[in-house]
Amino acid sequence: MLTAREGVANIRRMVNSRDRQEMITRVSVIGIVTNVALVVVKLVVGLASSSISVVNDALNNAADCMSAVVTMVFYTLGRRRPTRKHPLGYGRMEYLSALIVSMLVVLTGLQCLRSSFETILDPVPVTMTGLGYVLIALSIMAKIFLSRLNTVQGRRIDSDALVATGRDALSDVLVTSLTLLSALFSPVTSIPVDGIAGMLVSMFILYSGFSSIYETASSIMGERPDEATVVRMRSIIAEHPPLKGGYDIMMHSYGPERTLATCNVEVPIDTHAEDIFDAMTDATRDIMEKTGIYVTFGLYAVNDYRSDVKQMKQEVLEQMKSTSGHVLSLHAFHVHFDTHTVHFDVVVDFKVRNYVELTKRLTDALTARWPEYTFEFSIDPEYD
Repeated sequence: MLTAREGVANIRRMVNSRDRQEMITRVSVIGIVTNVALVVVKLVVGLASSSISVVNDALNNAADCMSAVVTMVFYTLGRRRPTRKHPLGYGRMEYLSALIVSMLVVLTGLQCLRSSFETILDPVPVTMTGLGYVLIALSIMAKIFLSRLNTVQGRRIDSDALVATGRDALSDVLVTSLTLLSALFSPVTSIPVDGIAGMLVSMFILYSGFSSIYETASSIMGERPDEATVVRMRSIIAEHPPLKGGYDIMMHSYGPERTLATCNVEVPIDTHAEDIFDAMTDATRDIMEKTGIYVTFGLYAVNDYRSDVKQMKQEVLEQMKSTSGHVLSLHAFHVHFDTHTVHFDVVVDFKVRNYVELTKRLTDALTARWPEYTFEFSIDPEYD
């Protein structure tokens, strides 16, 4: 159903698929052209002046070129139509591209670190001309432009690869500035300033690469849904009675353009099935159109609209909170008066280590307070 709705829905950033593809291609091409020019300029300046820090900076820009190429290639692969083997498409290719880009940055940093260390052990005099200083200063301005372009457009279209490239370009601004300073001070001191600057350049590159690896790996593993999206989903659900709540929200991303979610809602036990179906259908459509997320609903039938059940629900929550500081909230509360059984879900924080022991403690406390009832509940971590 998600694929059938793609033609009428925007992604989370409200940018349609065609615009997103054009933007990634345009930004990547600009990055490739700019970085190729910077590689040529810095290699000429670095080799002519015997500056290892400038040469390292050129290698860093060469890695940026590769990053832009990888981003374009993997985005194109990610645009392939879903297949029988991969029915949800290939959108996660973008995450892989961001990871490869980050690894290229780390490899570049390690190479620069090695060459800089060798230069400290065996320093070479640095002699840069006025034109060289001007070209390095212009390259700083070019990197500021690329950083701004990639970061702004990456956030606008929800592209981790572009944001990672923008972050790398910003670190390049600091790196090239350090390179320029080392070139200025190297001729006036016997300290191996150029090699030391090259080491610092390498550290910047490595930090940027490892940071991007961490963030991209976090996206691949799956992250907690952002609060604004959860609030938006719950507000849409509230617009479709008899649906109420919005619990245990889990999101699964198959690329920035395809996100699936599961969400449990409460409805009164006496609600007609057709009314529930119509409300769920309308809520699914509205959430898809307004957030780009396709939601599958789970259902809790509750009777906490009764005053006696509502009071018991509040007292049960208070009893559990006094028993354990890990308890946060509860939902899906339903009292079966014919069997004297109480069903509900209790939400706890992620500090809980022993769910079995916590279940026993809570059950004992509730049974001692209400010995005439049997309590059956599930413990959920705070997914949302």
